[in-house]
Amino acid sequence: MGAKRGERGAKAATGRGAAKPGAQRGPSLAVRKACFLEVLRQTGNVSRAAREAGLSSSTVYSHRAKQPKFARDWDAAMNEALDDLEAEMIDRATRGVEKPVYYRGEIVGNVRSYSDALGMFLLKARRPQVYDRLGGGTSAPGVRGMTQDEAKAEVMRRLDRIAAAQEAEQHDAGSEGE
Repeated sequence: MGAKRGERGAKAATGRGAAKPGAQRGPSLAVRKACFLEVLRQTGNVSRAAREAGLSSSTVYSHRAKQPKFARDWDAAMNEALDDLEAEMIDRATRGVEKPVYYRGEIVGNVRSYSDALGMFLLKARRPQVYDRLGGGTSAPGVRGMTQDEAKAEVMRRLDRIAAAQEAEQHDAGSEGE
């Protein structure tokens, strides 16, 4: 039994046999990669984009590693998806989200709900120097302009200033008592 007309058989898919003349072929790799990039741009989800393009995740990651242009296009698509997500999060933080209000199983109205946690997260991400003073972010050492050694040195300088101020206070307090 051969493959039905218009379908690729297992042998044709694996390259171990010739496709019948006139049999329809699937989209080219270039078309599937373009489809992958478009779905990635829309969703930001690599697995879904690969699946919808008819590619395996390992194939797209392999192409990303071997083809710099594809890697750049991938990064651009992901950045666009993240820009869209960021815009949606800002909108939700500032305008809230409508949620239904139920009474006895029936919707009787809506209430607008705001997320202070989402707002704070956005502020910390966009203005860490103001809203993330305790350094609770996940940035690596040096990202905020200091290496770990520079940060330690700064802490030691500040401790020395505190100690000097305390000594001066004690000296002044001792002078007043005389």
